[in-house]
Amino acid sequence: MNDTKHKTLDVELLNIHKGEYLSEALKRQGYPMLPSNAIINKVMTGTGATYMELNAKLSPRNSIVIEPYRSAVENKVQAFDEAQGVFKEVTVKKLTAYLNNSNIKYKKIITTPEGFENKVLKVAKQLRMNIYKEYFCLFDESEHLTEDTDYRRSISAPMKEFFKFEGKALVSATPLKPSKYTLTLFLRHQFKWVEIKPDYDYREGMTLVTTRSFYKRVKQEVKNLLDNNSPHVCIFYKTTEGICNIVESLLHDGIIKKDDYKVFCSKESADKLKSRFLEHSTDKLELPLRKVNLFTLRFFPSIDINLKELCDVLVLSNYDHVKHTLINPFTEAIQCQGRFRRVFPNGKRYNSLTVIASIPNGLKAKSDEEIYADITARIKCYRAVQKERLKADDPTNFDKDLKRLRLNEVLNPERNGFDRFAIEQLLLDEQVKGYYLSPDALRQAYEATGYFNVDFQPEDEAVGEDDIYRIKAAKTKEKWQFIVSVLSNIKEDENAVQLLRAKCVEEEWLINAFFKLGRETIEQQKYSKTTIKKLLEQTEQKEAMQRRFSREFLLDIRREFETETGNDLYIPVNDVLDRVSYLLDCYGITYSRYRDGKKGTMCKLSKTTIEDYFDMTPSNRNGARVKLDRFKNELLDQE
Repeated sequence: MNDTKHKTLDVELLNIHKGEYLSEALKRQGYPMLPSNAIINKVMTGTGATYMELNAKLSPRNSIVIEPYRSAVENKVQAFDEAQGVFKEVTVKKLTAYLNNSNIKYKKIITTPEGFENKVLKVAKQLRMNIYKEYFCLFDESEHLTEDTDYRRSISAPMKEFFKFEGKALVSATPLKPSKYTLTLFLRHQFKWVEIKPDYDYREGMTLVTTRSFYKRVKQEVKNLLDNNSPHVCIFYKTTEGICNIVESLLHDGIIKKDDYKVFCSKESADKLKSRFLEHSTDKLELPLRKVNLFTLRFFPSIDINLKELCDVLVLSNYDHVKHTLINPFTEAIQCQGRFRRVFPNGKRYNSLTVIASIPNGLKAKSDEEIYADITARIKCYRAVQKERLKADDPTNFDKDLKRLRLNEVLNPERNGFDRFAIEQLLLDEQVKGYYLSPDALRQAYEATGYFNVDFQPEDEAVGEDDIYRIKAAKTKEKWQFIVSVLSNIKEDENAVQLLRAKCVEEEWLINAFFKLGRETIEQQKYSKTTIKKLLEQTEQKEAMQRRFSREFLLDIRREFETETGNDLYIPVNDVLDRVSYLLDCYGITYSRYRDGKKGTMCKLSKTTIEDYFDMTPSNRNGARVKLDRFKNELLDQE
């Protein structure tokens, strides 16, 4: 991987007027069609980039448009009678017939990455087409090459062939700038960055809510919108399980009825939801919408939703429940709100936009430098092990070493090398995590997009329902780690600490250990309950001794028994201990008495305790009694 430290893509700045389509803006500035060898940042969604390429009148050339999801392919095919969609059900035979159709002058193929690899290239080879010369290749919503590659490695597979096209471009309203791992590819093919900046204020109003009671706040928001007669609430949430939770909760609380919702997701997810009696689930965009409409990740990009009424939009992110739900403000948030194409007479495309995000406790993010260093070291080791493996009589001896390097996430087994986009995705993941380190960090990220006027509404709950949910759901050690993480954030908030104590009764020892031993000690002991409780007991016994022999406590003890001291009065031992126990309670010193079996106490309360403070004369007449001869005033001089 070549060093690109001092290299960047050339930048060309173009503009677009309000109400102008991209085709008009480009033509006005010398581009009759989309420029080639370019990453096109169109900035605004809905300006008609793919429409321009798929319209034979605007782009009189053969075109292949690669869309990240099947739903986008199906959506775009509906708008173009002479376009051919390519996805799972479309056969090689059907695609061949389309390409052989002489009645269609300019062929327009819209395909998923998998369809491109498995069918488009296959048919082109069979027909002996010089596809790289005869077709312009456009990769739409190009940020998904990076964002999706961790769970869908096939999405970046077309890039191997993409660079072979004479005419080619990537386009998005939210493209990611290449990292040093992918930049070399674009520099090698003389790509440039073409930015089409609106020459007017295009920022959208949005409300950003950060919360520690995620589902409670979502449910409240939906109810408020429906109570205010919203015709459609459109919810964008990455997780099918999370969507299921929302719908079931809304139904259970009577906020919606059984026919008031619709879920838009993959076919597999739709089948799963239907098995849980959520019948209104589909993998196709079907209008009209219902009162509450929920969209998974595959409906974030490239879908045109044209409504007759202004809807209300919710974009959700809840890392504590599902790790992959973090929304990237610079890409996904913009794409979600961009699905609504129709501009109403008031100039709006929707009535309101609200982002609701949980802020995870204890979230950490690596810097780019840390990721680079880690990956570089692992790659170096990988190559060294592979070298030795090739020499070995039994190569399988090295398999464990290779597995230990944790490189599967960035390896490309088909090319026996590394997937640059997968490495780039690791960098992006850490960048996005960084936006969620605090409510204010997230606010700054949304403001930095330049796309939103942010109304920031952080909830000040120190401990919320999300924290309690995660604690209850976690396995033992993970639960303890999370409790310590929460405590680190709320230790100055007594009310929050008391709430946590009430919800985590069985972990009282851990909460006490946090305040008496500190987080560092707990982590040093690797959350060993036995060891920590022993250290806690030792610390509390020492603390009890310090408190019991503090000047303030000694003076109170002397004052409490001042009348009885030095008299010939014998007092029942139990009465003396009752009065001492009252003082111990006042000083927050826990104790056990008469072998009552209490564990985790700071000291033992017995007749010996009386001797700590007084010279005394015992007597067993009429029960155990003591005469307090003298208070040990010398104790006051020991400080």
